[in-house]
Order: sequence, then structure tokens, then C-alpha cells
Amino acid sequence: MSTTLQAVPNAQPAERAAAIAQVVLPIGAGLLAPALDPTAAAAAGAGYLAGATFAGANYMNRLGRWANALPGIDIARAHRDTMGISTITTGMSLALGLAEGWEGIDMLMAGALNPVSVPGILSLGWWAAIGLTGFRLRRVFGTHKVTVQQPAPATAANTKAPPPRTPAEKIMAAWERTISHPDKGQHRHQVLTDVTVYMTHWTGRIIAPAGASVNVTKEAVSSVYRVNPAWITIRHGDHAGEALITVSYIQPAELDPNTLQGAWERVKKRVLPKTHLAKVEQDPNTKGQSALVEADDDLDALPRTVDLGALAGALRRSIDLVSYEPKRNPRQAIVRVMDSNPLEAGHPFEGLESLKATPGGWVNVGKIVSGYPARLQLFDPKLGALHIVVAGTTGSGKGGGLQIISLAYHANGMAQIYADPKGASNPAIPRMAAYSGLGSYDALGAMRLSWWVLQHRIEEAARLELKNFQPSKLRPYCATILDEAAQKLGPGVVNRKEAVKIVKDGASLGRSLGLPWVLANQTVNLDQIGGEQAIRANLLAGGTWIILRTDSDQVNLGDLPDGFEGLDPSLIPAVWVDEDDSLIYDPSVEESDPRRTFGLGYVAAPGGRAGMMRFHTLEDATPYIRPDQIAAPLDVPWWGDEAEMEERANTPIPGFEEKGEGGEDGPETGEAGTSFAGVDLPKPKERTAAERILHALRDESDPLYVDALDEGDEIDPADIDYVDRGQLLAATGLKESTFANNLKTLEAAGKIHRVTEGKSSKVALGPAPTAKNDQDA
Repeated sequence: MSTTLQAVPNAQPAERAAAIAQVVLPIGAGLLAPALDPTAAAAAGAGYLAGATFAGANYMNRLGRWANALPGIDIARAHRDTMGISTITTGMSLALGLAEGWEGIDMLMAGALNPVSVPGILSLGWWAAIGLTGFRLRRVFGTHKVTVQQPAPATAANTKAPPPRTPAEKIMAAWERTISHPDKGQHRHQVLTDVTVYMTHWTGRIIAPAGASVNVTKEAVSSVYRVNPAWITIRHGDHAGEALITVSYIQPAELDPNTLQGAWERVKKRVLPKTHLAKVEQDPNTKGQSALVEADDDLDALPRTVDLGALAGALRRSIDLVSYEPKRNPRQAIVRVMDSNPLEAGHPFEGLESLKATPGGWVNVGKIVSGYPARLQLFDPKLGALHIVVAGTTGSGKGGGLQIISLAYHANGMAQIYADPKGASNPAIPRMAAYSGLGSYDALGAMRLSWWVLQHRIEEAARLELKNFQPSKLRPYCATILDEAAQKLGPGVVNRKEAVKIVKDGASLGRSLGLPWVLANQTVNLDQIGGEQAIRANLLAGGTWIILRTDSDQVNLGDLPDGFEGLDPSLIPAVWVDEDDSLIYDPSVEESDPRRTFGLGYVAAPGGRAGMMRFHTLEDATPYIRPDQIAAPLDVPWWGDEAEMEERANTPIPGFEEKGEGGEDGPETGEAGTSFAGVDLPKPKERTAAERILHALRDESDPLYVDALDEGDEIDPADIDYVDRGQLLAATGLKESTFANNLKTLEAAGKIHRVTEGKSSKVALGPAPTAKNDQDA
């Protein structure tokens, strides 16, 4: 056997290629930049910024553990200095080439010929930096001599296997010496083959002798290759005599508890057993990670919903930083984990045109956390108008959401009837409504009008044999919006039975007649929306549910519709999570004001994309209202006749005319409500408009005059106590039209009379006095 000296490169081909690129790239970028069109120039600039960011982070050793999985990261870290210099020189040539064209490149590259000028100094520095890069990389381009033994001609006596040279050969050689050696091996004759080496790990196949199964342990492999046993994976192959092995040089992501893959081990044990992550990707929309969850082979389908609080806890996140979205494939779902919620910044309202419905009736009212639009369906060409339920406590953004929904109706030419028992809590909605009932009494009146519109369309549909509702300008969709629904539908509320009847009929029959309902309330417990399964069933089947943060009264989570199982709306935080809270108070650190999560919740619509959402940010809808386009149900013959509308609004619907209907706790007394400890008195009935006028008139009149009337005494006309009409109107709190209509009715009945003095009018109890003689007349 003879020996010779052989030249061997100092570096592998990949490292030599990287070194060449660092020297050539500044020159090539300068020569190429002037020839780029604007689009290519923009792309080149963006590419350079990305590369410069990576090179800068690499130079400062700030890439983090995620970069360990990048191919060639070991080369990048070894060349961090020269990569930094090359990045600077490339940026100089690219900037001059794009800004000054060939003239700038000529100044940069040939300016060194005139070294006493400013361009010459710049050029000399640029060339010196390129030369320094090449000088620093000279070792990579060099070679070294190694002694190579030339084998003697092969004979039976001296034939030996060549020494291992490649990494794969070295791995298999170590395996053969220590594990599969026929005499000294720990697992004899279990050979390693088909080894493939990657940057961060290597893989191979273990083959056992015929008739035996593979029983190589992770501990044995760990001892040979000096890696953590947890970083070794041994899986069954195609048969018992085969196994597949993977050995990682660094900690795998699925073992790092700070990664989604690592945290999923906790999820599998406690929340979603028999599942695995099929794909994990960085999500630019959430600035976090999104993963495809799949069921294991022994699980047929994933649950449609999960306990989001438990899932967030297992992933070590707050509930607003985790999202679970089932896919149409029952074996798959999408999980999103965020460091900060992208919905926190909000999404400004983009104008009335952004609320124009698709042909299928869908409108975008906000954003889903995944970046998709949050959509709800106002109407369906075949099904008709669709109902909407919005639940959320004070400060959750329920009022803002209702404003967006009302503006969507307005943008699409739909009429609205608005009932708000609290009063004008959302001033913009009455401006868009064809009729508004503000306050507890008038809200019931608005609901009654909605019921009468429904009766008209039922009769019309029967008379004309109409099947599918076809909207028009004179016969539009007409939505009834009931805010704080529990104040009309909750237990013990005055006139509850009548209100429940109105909502039940509207929810059951209104959809096919173009009359949807929008119910807004702090909770969606069944007893708070009338206690009628028919209401809940029709609201569920007929539209969209939006659940914002609710209060602790939402105890019966079973009342939540399909798609919300596992969610606890009370867990939605009132303010966005501030991770910078210090354990110990530091007076020198300025405290940040909490930012409320108004408009944040969950949406579920049939056919829509369910998930965490947030309404568009809109403080006031008034600037977007078009007063000349306020729609009304003009197909109703009495609509527009104020007197008849007020009469219908102030009259109970058929079947509820008798006194004593009231709440659930018994007949109403009509007396003012009084409560005593341990005594449950009947709840008072709300006064009609006429009763409110008479009651206010008695309060404003002289008690002696009122007593005389009650006793039936003869009263001299000069002793009649008159009350100014405007004063009486203010005392009743009625609308002008309602007040005027009921004054006429009471005067015709002889319960009051009026006199006019100049431009003012006055009202008094009792009939008008009769003249005794000509002098009195």
C-alpha cells in the first residue's frame, strides 16, 4: 500500500457557494439595478429589505431558536461578519443603481480612478469593503493537503472495506460498531440502512433479521450519538422486522413547550385527545401560528366545538388569543394561537357602500380573527328575511353592533321599526327607522305596529296567493329591532304575555313575509327572551347569532345555539390583556390605560365562517344616513296615517284587551307599585295614553277643584282650574301626535274640555260648562 498527498477543499460546496455570493452580489446588484422596470425595482427593494433584516438580526445573534430549522443556518452564523459587510455594499450599489441609473453605477465602480474626489473616496471604500469580504473568506476558497493511502491490488488477503467518508456512512459505521455488530453489538444483526442526513436531523431504516422484530431502544441510540433520548423517534415500519428512525441534533418543535407543537401535547392529554397537528404555519394575519388539527386514525370526527377556556389554558394563552374553527371535513379543524389579538387595533368603518348586500343577502359587519370578514345574512332570496340575535352586557359593544346592523338595513333599502324600552340609548337608529318607540310604554307600541304589519301581509299573501316574498320599494323588507329585550320579555314584566305573543308570531311567521326580528339583550337565557321554545327555535333556524361578552347572569350555557358549545361568553375579557404588568409597583413607570374589548365576540351564521370577531368601529352612524331614503312599509294601507298608527300602538292586540293581563305573577291592580318585606303584591299595569293624561291633569289641577268634581258639586265656570296644554304635555311624557289624538278622544267622551286664549290652549277636567242664560253665554 502506498501513500500520496491530495488537495481537499477547506469547505463544502454549499459554503463555497455562499462565499462566492457574498463577493459577487454587490457587483451584480449594481450592474442589474439600472435595467429594472419599476415593478421589478420595487420587488428588488423589498427583497433587499428582507435580506438586510435577516442579516442584521444574524449579525447581532438575535434570530432566536426558530432559525435553527432553517437550511444553511450554520453557514449564515459562521459568516455573520462578512454577510453584514456584503449586505451594506449591496445596498449601496442597489440604491445608486435604482436612483441614478447607469451614471450612479459608473460613479460607484469607476470613481476610484479619481481618488481625490468625493465619488472617488466613496468608490475606494466600496471596493475596499468588497476586497475585505473576499480576504476574510479566503479560507473557504482554499484547499489543504491530506495523506491518502492507495490500496494495494485486491487479493483475498488484503481486501478491506473503504473507510467511511460521508456523514451518512459515518453514522452507519458507528451503528455497526456498537449496535448491530454480530459479536459485540447491543442489538446484534439489527442493521441501519437508507440514512439521509439533513441540517437538523437524520433519518434511516432499521432492519431486523428474518423472524425477529426490531427492539432497538432510544437509550442505546442516545448513548452512541450523544443526543437527548427525547429527540429520537422510532416508529413501526411496513412490517415487524422494520422500523423508521429519526434522530434530531436540536430539540424538536413538538418537544418545546413554548411552541404550538410542544403545547399540543398538553392539549391532547386534557382537551382534545386522539388528535395531532398535521400542519403548522406562521400566520401573517394574526402574527402568530395557525395549525391544521386532524383526528387520529382511531377517531372518526373532531368535536364541532371545544371548551375554549380549557384550550386557552392548555396553550398558555388568554381566551382572546386562541381560536378554534371546525372545517367542513369533520376530521379537521383550524387552531390559531396569537401573541397579540389582531382585532385589538379595530377596523374602521369603510362607508355605506361597504354594507351593500351580496345577491344572497350577506353583508360584512366586521372582521374574523383569521382576517376573513365577519358576515351576517339579512335576507335569503328563497327563505326570505332572516332574524338576528345580539347578546352582550353593558360596555361589550352591543349598541355599536346594533348601529352597524341598522345601517346595513338602511344601506339596502329595508324599513325598520325600532323599540327601545330604555329610551333613546342609540340616537342614530331612530333616525333610520320608519317608526320608533322609545321608553317602556312606546316600545310596546312599536311592537304592536310590527304585529299589525305582519297581519296585513298574512292577509295579503292569502288573498293574492303569494308564496315567496318579493321586496319592492313600496313593499320592502321591514325589520323590527327590539333592544334590551328582557325589559319586555323577561319574567314578571308588565304586558309580558302580549309582548311574547308579538315576538313569537314575528319569529315564526315574519321570515317568509319580509319581516325579520332583531333581538338584543344582555343574555340569551331562554327565560329572558320570553321563555318560549318557539321563539328560540325560529331565531336559531332563521338567522345569525352574535354573542359578545355577557355578564354573570348567563349561567345557562345550554341556551346558547349550535356552534357556541364550549364557549363561556363571560370569559371574554372586559379589557385587552396587558402582558407588561409588573409584579411589583414601580412609581417611575407610567401606568397604561386599559383598552376595552367593545365589539369583540363570536358570530355563527348558517353557511358563514364562525369564529371570534369584532364589529367595525363606528362611533356615530348619523353622517352616513340618507334622510331621503328612509324606507317604510308603504304597502300597509294605514301606514302614514298618524292618528290610526297611534291608535294601534296604544291599543293591545286582539286577545289582550281585558285588564289584568299583566305579568306572570298574577292580575294587575292598576295601582302604583309598592313593596313590603315578605309580601308579594301584584305588579301594576302600565297606564294607557288616555289614563296618563287624566292622571297628569289631576296632579296639575287644584285639589279643591278635583274634589268638587269627584263629589259631583256644581262648579261655577269662574272656579274651573285650567292647565296649560304645553305643561300637561310635558307632564305626560307622550309624543305630540299621541297626546293630540287622545285629547280629542277624552274631550269627545266628556272627561275633559279645552279653551283657547289667544295662541295658547288650556285643558281642564270635566265636561265643558253649559250656559245658564244669555249673560253667561
